[in-house]
Amino acid sequence: MLTLLSFPGDDRHPSFSPFCLKAMCLLDMSGEDWEPSFTTDTSKMPYRRLPVLKTAEALIPDSGRIQAWLEERGAGFDESLTAGERAHSHALVRMVEDGLRYGLVHDRWLRDECWEVLRDRFFGELPAPLRGTIAGTARKRIRRMLEMQGIARFSEADRLSAMARDLEAIRNTLGNTGYLFGPAPSSADAAVVPVLDMIRALPCETELRTLVRDDDRIAAYLDRAAAVLYPS
Repeated sequence: MLTLLSFPGDDRHPSFSPFCLKAMCLLDMSGEDWEPSFTTDTSKMPYRRLPVLKTAEALIPDSGRIQAWLEERGAGFDESLTAGERAHSHALVRMVEDGLRYGLVHDRWLRDECWEVLRDRFFGELPAPLRGTIAGTARKRIRRMLEMQGIARFSEADRLSAMARDLEAIRNTLGNTGYLFGPAPSSADAAVVPVLDMIRALPCETELRTLVRDDDRIAAYLDRAAAVLYPS
């Protein structure tokens, strides 16, 4: 049996990490026999990151590499897509993982009203004397990362303008279909849905959350896709 090493989550999201949840969705879609193993310790992981898929032969890090490994074993996530749709899918996933995901990280970690709730969810398993110190250090590291990436330097208006264009691209790709590229889920849905659904589930009101929550087409898509894609 395959084992997915993953950050933990809650009743709504099996992992708080959109990349870990993406890997879970792909594993379910592939039909492989697998189980999760939850941890917050990445010190011995390849790349010092999660998710990591543990197979009989190796540890496979990164959701993209996990997808490639599953495809090598016969998983046909995108078999029904044309070459043009596969290119579109690749670009859309990059847009979400390197764009909208940073909006999620920004609002989770840098907005005080969200952080006060999520700090205890993310670090609740730590002993109380250490929790504040470790959580505070992690928050400072995330802030520096977002400043280097650039999103933390944007004004609220500029940040929302960029995210709104990303959401428009997703809305237009959906059209009137059930999923991004037709009536059945593909690998793009496994990547896009966790990010958008976690934005929608932010524990405080943010303008980005409102953009996702109040878009009827996207909200209906997230409800439909989460019910099908998320592992039980």
